[in-house]
Amino acid sequence: MSRRFTLGRWLVIGLAAMALLFTACSPPPAAESDAPAADAKTDPDAVLRFAYANAPGTLDPHVVNTAFANVPLFQIFDRLVHMDTAGEAVPGLAESWEWSEDGKVLTLKLREGVTFHDGEPFNADAVKKNIERAKTVEASFVANDLASIDSVKAVDDSTVELHLNAPDVGLVLKLSDRAGAMISPKTMTGDAVNLHPAGTGMYKVAEDYKVGVELRTEKFDGYWGPEAQKLAGIEMTFNADTTAILNAIRSDSVDAGYLREPEIDTAKSAGLQVVQGYDLGFGNILMNPDLTPALKDERVRMAVNLAIDRQSLVDGVLFGHGKVTNQPFPGGYFAHNDDVPQYDYDPEAAKELLKEAGFPNGFTWPIHNVPGPGTRINEAVAGQLEKVGIKVKVLETEAAAVGAMYSVEKTAPALNVRWTGRPDPTATLDLVFMPGGSNNPSGLASKKAIELNEQQRAESDDAKRAELLQELSAELVEHPPASNIVLFQSVTATGANNKVVGLDAYISGKIEFRGVGMTEG
Repeated sequence: MSRRFTLGRWLVIGLAAMALLFTACSPPPAAESDAPAADAKTDPDAVLRFAYANAPGTLDPHVVNTAFANVPLFQIFDRLVHMDTAGEAVPGLAESWEWSEDGKVLTLKLREGVTFHDGEPFNADAVKKNIERAKTVEASFVANDLASIDSVKAVDDSTVELHLNAPDVGLVLKLSDRAGAMISPKTMTGDAVNLHPAGTGMYKVAEDYKVGVELRTEKFDGYWGPEAQKLAGIEMTFNADTTAILNAIRSDSVDAGYLREPEIDTAKSAGLQVVQGYDLGFGNILMNPDLTPALKDERVRMAVNLAIDRQSLVDGVLFGHGKVTNQPFPGGYFAHNDDVPQYDYDPEAAKELLKEAGFPNGFTWPIHNVPGPGTRINEAVAGQLEKVGIKVKVLETEAAAVGAMYSVEKTAPALNVRWTGRPDPTATLDLVFMPGGSNNPSGLASKKAIELNEQQRAESDDAKRAELLQELSAELVEHPPASNIVLFQSVTATGANNKVVGLDAYISGKIEFRGVGMTEG
């Protein structure tokens, strides 16, 4: 092993000793499912009662500030491109796409005969209006995904050209996320886009969204892919307490719902079906060194990494449902570097690094988290960091406020939260690790990381791109970034009664309802 992972006197440790400091990575297990077969006979009049932990503040896909919102939103909005459960791009509203030879024009061929829920036609002009809006609307949370697009040309009703300022091979998969969500031009403004927008998706909004409480949707009879619609509608309620969601499923108050790691074993023991799988997300501490200046020193950031016992977090707080990692991409994924070993838990080495950096007595560090499982993780991390002199102030903040505090207002020094992952590595890298990213408020990044990111963005050869991404993953471990500390790989889980069929685990970490139904009786 030739790579080094620490600074100062820590750099001179020999290779034999280094081997004791890290443990090897291994790929995560595949998705697990107790779900009945999707081809079971379903009740076309059934309405699925689904409880979800993350309530969007708006139904506007271009403005909503969390990717967790994809679960309720993707019932309503198809995207130009869709992503299958394994993370591959598949046709959505665009039936096909093609790159120009120089990689700076992406041509999309659109489905014909598609309409929005309000009867408006879906066509190239609607695509142009949506992308231009997504890039420029106030408080856009997808503008960064579309930054490479200079202009949009409606060639004819079913053909769109996206003209780029530079090659961006990840753009196709970015268009499978909220950046590619299509809103009817008639519902792009005012209360309509927030509470009762019209998309082209499987289900349409049945009544105004009760923000943070309930979203009711019903089957859209004009949908272009009727085989995906197995329900008459979905009643989605919101509750941040996933233990309460589990109890609601057990008491038949809801049919299915979102679970966190502590509920998985209990749900299985209760005889419920549980669909779970590792995803592209990860638990992490997002941080703003402008508000905690000690973190601008790479030695301090390495010390924090070595002071955290990740395995105890997975075993004790996540009940074994997670995987220790120090990379932003999971094992088995093309951007993951299998040759980069894990940090070990070494508080004595952390103390040495803090002393070298001029912080022998540590420092004070406020870290926010969303109430629920995030509190348990944050409190566990605080206890570990206290052993090396870093005094963490655990601050509980509601999900609706914490994102804006960190990314927009830039008043939160750090967040202990889940990053939900993105369809293409470029989006995660741009948003979390690179200058200008909404989750990198200090704008700090190493020169090498920036260069590698630009190179992989333009590389059309899949194998060469994977090599660049893996080199970038190694860089983020060898030189811990100023934007975040990766703690563990996430597990996504859905619990359900045995009437629900067709559930699947998506590598995106966000369940979709394509093909989900309920058996008769």
